Amino acid sequence: MNSNSSVSEVQVVIAGAGPTGLMLAAELRLAGVDVVVVERRAAGTVGESRAPGINARSLEILTQRGLGEEFVSRGKVLPGVLFSGIPMAPRDLDPGWPSALILPQHHTERILAARAVELGARFAWATAVVDLRQDDDGVEVFVEGPSGPATICADYLVGCDGGHSAVRRICDIPFPGDEPLSWWVVGDVRLDSPPDGNGVFGRNERIGTYQISRAEPGWFRLSLMRATPPADRTAPVTLDELREVMRDGLGTDYGLSQARWLSRFSDGFRQITDYRHRRVFLAGDAGHIHSPIGGQGLNLGIQDAVNLGWKLAAVIDGPAPDTLLDTYNQERHPVAATVLQLTKAQTALIKPGAQNDALRAVVADMLAVPETCLRLSGILSGLSLRYPLGDTHPLLGRRVPNLTLSTDQGTTEVFDLLRQARPLLINFDTDGLTGTPAGWADRVEYIEARRDRALSASKWNLPVFGEVPACGAVFVRPDGYVAWVNPATTPIAREALTAALDRWLGAPTAR
Repeated sequence: MNSNSSVSEVQVVIAGAGPTGLMLAAELRLAGVDVVVVERRAAGTVGESRAPGINARSLEILTQRGLGEEFVSRGKVLPGVLFSGIPMAPRDLDPGWPSALILPQHHTERILAARAVELGARFAWATAVVDLRQDDDGVEVFVEGPSGPATICADYLVGCDGGHSAVRRICDIPFPGDEPLSWWVVGDVRLDSPPDGNGVFGRNERIGTYQISRAEPGWFRLSLMRATPPADRTAPVTLDELREVMRDGLGTDYGLSQARWLSRFSDGFRQITDYRHRRVFLAGDAGHIHSPIGGQGLNLGIQDAVNLGWKLAAVIDGPAPDTLLDTYNQERHPVAATVLQLTKAQTALIKPGAQNDALRAVVADMLAVPETCLRLSGILSGLSLRYPLGDTHPLLGRRVPNLTLSTDQGTTEVFDLLRQARPLLINFDTDGLTGTPAGWADRVEYIEARRDRALSASKWNLPVFGEVPACGAVFVRPDGYVAWVNPATTPIAREALTAALDRWLGAPTAR
């Protein structure tokens, strides 16, 4: 899109070039959808840690799209999972537990933006969405950019524009939730006399749990609660305010000399009731906000984008019905609601007070119980997520593990087969299944894989799954979730397979 044009046309407009919008742009371009990203900032995030936590499921998704290696090379692999700063070590209970990562957000945005551009996404920087109008045929998005006002006509608009979403406001979508009770300051700073040389994860009776950790060479990530509310909750945090907050809560500013990014957050929690508003969708923080304790925000956004992207593409360019788009809200809204509840609990636990100290001690003891550790680690990592796709097999609705497959063409891994975001039909040993049923063959990758030691039951049996019966064949959606299973040694249930293909991909193509 050229922002000098008064009117232009595109299939999808994405408002917001944060991680959610960038991931969605790349997903749509993998499917050949024409997309433009409209971003009010003049450029992406520069030198800001912001949301640095990438959980295990998000890292799996990035690996499925061929980006995992670059993320891992730039980031720091986490040894476990934190619940309000209390460590859990699921890998001690399952050595195959997938990794999570710490990576400053500016690196995440740079990698995702480069991929989106490589795939052909277009960007309109320094351009804001100021209004929109939609009907049964499409959406008119009115924007204001460097060359003045312009109109973009699109099939759909997705608001990925954060907690203060202009798209949500323009659509007048209610945003119910809890008003904030407490406030924190956060930022990337230089400290001339950092605690313990490299930082500290501490706790005191005045401000509760606080964090000062080395983010990148020369920079520390700082997060601490204000002992008193800010005079102006909407004002930008200044270096003087941060210095005052540090001295008030910690007794020292550790030689605070410079900041490249400062912000504030609260314990306010909100979530819209429906992520779809006719031809407008909301994703990431535009649809749900919460305190960043636990590092869930960026991960919810990336996973929102991957859930929505292939569905939009299937409706725009294929025979999939419009009702497929309703499953975005049906699947993602409950996930965020669960995360908000856990984040409320984690946020409460970082606050000061003798009663909270006692509660933290009790929770720490509970988290040492293997079953509790695995249950909460599964939720916080995203690995135990199960979409409501049926109960005929324990794998239905769950993520597919990165199985190593032995085929006539050689050895490969499931995640490599998902790089192009195409559905997979993997046949291990199901009698009567010789390919994708007619009418869907052009939309599905079919793979025959021999069962060998690489496909031992342990690869399916992550503790978050429980015991999983062997599979003879599986249909995997583009987002990596299992949508149909044929049990091992059982003849093909053809009607169930065609029903799954019809549900997720639309009616068969006429031969």
